[in-house]
Amino acid sequence: MMKLTKNETFVLKLLVEDPSTTNQDISEKLDITPQGVGKIRKQLFDKGYIRTQELGLDYEKLGINIHAIAMVKILPSVFRKFNNNELDKVLKPINAIRSYAIPETDITHIIIYAFKNIKEYDTYFRNILEEFGDYVEIKHTFVLSSGSVIKSSSTLMFLDVLNGLVKNITNKKTETNP
Repeated sequence: MMKLTKNETFVLKLLVEDPSTTNQDISEKLDITPQGVGKIRKQLFDKGYIRTQELGLDYEKLGINIHAIAMVKILPSVFRKFNNNELDKVLKPINAIRSYAIPETDITHIIIYAFKNIKEYDTYFRNILEEFGDYVEIKHTFVLSSGSVIKSSSTLMFLDVLNGLVKNITNKKTETNP
C-alpha cells in the first residue's frame, strides 16, 4: 500500500463521503486552492486509489429487476480455443456488475449479473452455454430481485479506513505540537 499525504487522505475522505463534491467545496474545507485539490485528485487517480467516478444508480428505476450470482468453472482448454475478446462474453459481459476469479478447483469465477427480466437472464445463459458449453460450466446460479439488495456500497468500510488514517495524522500532529 502506498502512503497517502495528509491532503490526499483528507481529499479522499471527502470524496468518499460525497463523490459529487466539487474542488471548490473541498478547497474551502481544507483551506487549499481549488487547483490544488484538482492536482490531488489527479494524484489519487495516478496512484490508483480512485479508479472511476461511477454513479450509484437505482437498478429498479432503470428497469433492472433481476440480479444473478453465478458460480462458474472455466476449463483450461478455453484459453487455447478462444481469444480474450471472445472470453469477455463470459467473464466481462455487459450484464456483469462484478467478476471475481477465485482459486478453487470446482469453481473458477463468481460473477454478479444484472438483467431487466427473467427472459433476458434465460437468454443470456442459454447463449453462453450454446457458444461455450464445452468449455464453461455454470455450477450454480442464485437469482434475486433487485429489491432484495440490502447493501451495495462499500462507502462505510472506506470511511472507517480513512477515519483511522485521519486519526493517525491528527495524533502525529498533536505529538509534535504539544
